[in-house]
Amino acid sequence: ASANVLSALEKAKRRDIAKPELEATLKKMVDFAVIEPTALDPNGIVPKYKHILNTYVETYEHEIRRIVDDGITVKNLATAVEALRYMNFIYKVVDHYYKTAKKYKAFYLVIQLTMLLPLLKELTDTVNEAVNSFIKGVPIGDSAGPLVAYNVLSQCWAPTYHSAVKDTVVAECDYQGRRLYVIKAEGPGSTVGRLDEAVEYVFNKLNAKPKYIVTVDAALRLEGEKTGEVAEGIGVAMGGVGVEKFNIESYAAKYGVPLYAFLIKMRQAEALTTMTSDIYTAVQNTTKRVLEFINTNVQPGESVLLIGVGNTVGVAQPHAAA
Repeated sequence: ASANVLSALEKAKRRDIAKPELEATLKKMVDFAVIEPTALDPNGIVPKYKHILNTYVETYEHEIRRIVDDGITVKNLATAVEALRYMNFIYKVVDHYYKTAKKYKAFYLVIQLTMLLPLLKELTDTVNEAVNSFIKGVPIGDSAGPLVAYNVLSQCWAPTYHSAVKDTVVAECDYQGRRLYVIKAEGPGSTVGRLDEAVEYVFNKLNAKPKYIVTVDAALRLEGEKTGEVAEGIGVAMGGVGVEKFNIESYAAKYGVPLYAFLIKMRQAEALTTMTSDIYTAVQNTTKRVLEFINTNVQPGESVLLIGVGNTVGVAQPHAAA
């Protein structure tokens, strides 16, 4: 995976960047550390988390931007390097336990490590394939939410886009007499956007009063479930640390807007790698169900807010109104 990332950087770099500088930058980013905020006093910890996460993303992209000019390539390679960093962390942990067991003759640690190896092998294979998907800039399983948002926007008449929120698109359009506000990360570069800030923008700047907030996201399935199954529920469908989810829930509670969710089931390996035909079919099915939900529960003249949650790599936006 590291060789693939280095090769991609070599191809996309500016001419004045030497290979030793590329290798040094990659080494620095792979060993990069993110320190969590203290939770001694949990009051106000969510804004701290958000600040640290935003700074982390901006720092990673800044390092890649020193080497590569193209904005979409910067985002794709930044995510690929982030995945490489995760794989490097797994290697360091495994190596630590192996060497600790060898040093102290603690064979029970080796036994535990041996039992975990099949899971670790599957995880590292997944991350390795994910790196290649990000380098190529193709949609992954986690792009299901943004792709549903794209499909819904494609059914709208005359969408208007707002780009006030970094790495995020807020779209307005009419659908069969209903006003739709659609939020997704700005594609086709690899990013998850800042969805909570976009929700705040819809309420405070666009003065919207949606009847529902609908989220669509990929969800990890259980072994007894099938990839591509779609479940509906109440709440905000969103993974991660929970910062954006917390903020969206807060806005919904503040304005008294019901939360509805669509979950597209898949394995972790499928979420991180190139989108399969089963997931693509599920996306089309989910799009129909979202539109049916809007037609059934939102009357003409009313509005609804749809959020396509997930990494929008390979998924752009439909053309704006002329």
